[in-house]
Amino acid sequence: MQKAHTEPTGCKQLLQKALFFLLDIDPPSPGRKLHARKAFSRVALVGFLFVLPALASNLIFDWGPMLDGILKSFFTWTDKRPEPIFVGLQNFQNVLTDPEFLSSLQNMLFFLVANLILMLPTIVCCVVMFRIRSKRMQYAYRVMLCLPMVVPGLVFMLMWIFILGYDFGAINNVLQSLGLRRVMFLADPKLIKWTLLLTGIPFVSANTALIYLGGLNAISESVWEAAKLDGVGPIRQFFALEMPLIMGQFKLNLVGVLGASITSYGSQLIYYNASVHSGIMTPGLLMYFKAFPNTGAPDYGYSYALGLILFLVALLITLVTMKFLKTEN
Repeated sequence: MQKAHTEPTGCKQLLQKALFFLLDIDPPSPGRKLHARKAFSRVALVGFLFVLPALASNLIFDWGPMLDGILKSFFTWTDKRPEPIFVGLQNFQNVLTDPEFLSSLQNMLFFLVANLILMLPTIVCCVVMFRIRSKRMQYAYRVMLCLPMVVPGLVFMLMWIFILGYDFGAINNVLQSLGLRRVMFLADPKLIKWTLLLTGIPFVSANTALIYLGGLNAISESVWEAAKLDGVGPIRQFFALEMPLIMGQFKLNLVGVLGASITSYGSQLIYYNASVHSGIMTPGLLMYFKAFPNTGAPDYGYSYALGLILFLVALLITLVTMKFLKTEN
């Protein structure tokens, strides 16, 4: 009597799916078993060796620190009390009831909304470049767009300090020569947020622009010919064709903007000084200040808990956005 075939269940089925994914093997059809000889064939093992460095790097430098941070968010310790003490959800309660954290949310919201609005100049720039008929001119503009990529972004941010400085800044020197008062771009808590946005001029990201241009160039030429025959104007073409057809690239960049606006603190740290504390403090910068002893008041458990909260907030907002912002393949 022939034995009935039983499908793998539970942990065994999960391990098999992981094996299929890692070795790039199609799952066996129902009623057939996975032969070990096929799973561990020479071709499969060679493929696994090629992906092993990337897999090991992700496990060590991405997943390892992330899981370690989640675990340490339930402990508290400082440089004066280096022994971790388990406190459960106390760190999360401290973060959510901290007045400084609550006030920093306003600054985070400001940068989030501003960064979302400032996605538009890059899109418009790419559409204008794509509509240039001359291939040589289009190539020249792409080269000029990518040239600033060879200079680190930190150099541009530090350059703006010499342009906006109160005593030595070029803009203030021009204002004084015109008989106008100097402006404290970097020392006024009411102006510092706008100053940070100003340093992004012309608000066009080369990396993002290349993604949009790749999406536009991938669209069939017949689409544009049909639009021309139908008498579609430039504005209608943008809203009815170009923007919907690069919605996939837009979603990709949107995820990056959302995550960066909620968690980043690099530019705020560069322009930070005590006089603009209330105007520039964001949750990400607060997390940084709580994580390093040289900031004066380290609280490592608080920092880990805040980092986990920011991750969950960014993940939730991204999932909700992706849910309502659908695209068709």
